[in-house]
Amino acid sequence: MKSLLGGLVAAACLTLASQAAAQTVTYYVQSAPYDSVSNYTGCPLGGCTATYTTSQRVSGSFTIFGALTPNMVDEIVDVRLGDLNLSDGQNTFQTDFLNWSIVSQTAQISTDASGNLTYFEFKFDKMHGSPATFGNAADPKSYVTSIYLGNTAGGSYAYVQSNSLCTSRGDNTGGNTYGLGCATQTSIPAQGASQASASAVTISLTPPPPPTVPTMSEWAMILLGALLAGGAALHLQRRRQTA
Repeated sequence: MKSLLGGLVAAACLTLASQAAAQTVTYYVQSAPYDSVSNYTGCPLGGCTATYTTSQRVSGSFTIFGALTPNMVDEIVDVRLGDLNLSDGQNTFQTDFLNWSIVSQTAQISTDASGNLTYFEFKFDKMHGSPATFGNAADPKSYVTSIYLGNTAGGSYAYVQSNSLCTSRGDNTGGNTYGLGCATQTSIPAQGASQASASAVTISLTPPPPPTVPTMSEWAMILLGALLAGGAALHLQRRRQTA
């Protein structure tokens, strides 16, 4: 059971009219594997599909209109999201979904001389139907699935919640409040909620390297070849004996 203040975590569907005509820039996201997992223990309403494991992580990318300015220091910025393709290992967050929205909030960030993010707080909320409600455990539209990404003074982190109950929302007046996303939410396993966290996450202009595939050493290959040859010879000998 955990209540989170969405106002402390910035979201990603943010607006800035002056960047509308600028070129898009893609940021790549990858967290460490989850080191803490808590899955649902009951499912009174349905939709309790996520079962996180420590082999999963947050990964994917999002695109904004216009590059962030280099050498920014803890600045509140607005960026307009152009594309989104994120996965928490169980749920996919994409811009072509119909019955969901992304929280509209400002983001506080810092960048290095190349425009890479060095400090950031983002929050993505996936809605469970429209119009969204809140605080009603019997209404599927009061539930939300979220991805938090942050790199603050205490270090970077990723935190995901699936099917958590939203207890308050905002009206998005002027684009700087909580919108249809969730300002506070609770993740109670008995209500069908699951959650997981990772102790590190990177948001970079450079795609992460593909996972390495273990290969056998030359001696292992030689040994495997000898075993296969020996097995084939034994099989032929048995066939001759039974012929």
